[in-house]
Amino acid sequence: KILPGGEEQVSDKELKAAAKDTPEAAVYFLQAGSFQNPADADNRKAQLAILGFEAAVEPIALPDKGTWYRVRLGPYTKVDEINQMRSTLAQNGIDVSLVKVKDPTSAKSN
Repeated sequence: KILPGGEEQVSDKELKAAAKDTPEAAVYFLQAGSFQNPADADNRKAQLAILGFEAAVEPIALPDKGTWYRVRLGPYTKVDEINQMRSTLAQNGIDVSLVKVKDPTSAKSN
């Protein structure tokens, strides 16, 4: 699934390969959900804040689907940091997907 804005989802295998080739070259975000209702996105952001994580809600207009609200943590460049965050979030019942930003100059930080 291709995401707008020069982004792509990344598998664990791809992350490990990227770490071997160029460990500091890519910019990643952890996406903790995508919601049609902005209140749902705010609730997830608040849930993350209670756990001590700072997240951002980013609205994105998708063709034929309207506006969705993505809840993201990052940016991250270190694979070890990404894996630690994913593990901690999983232990707290929060499933995240890893998103690679192809153009780091367009990456927003919190």
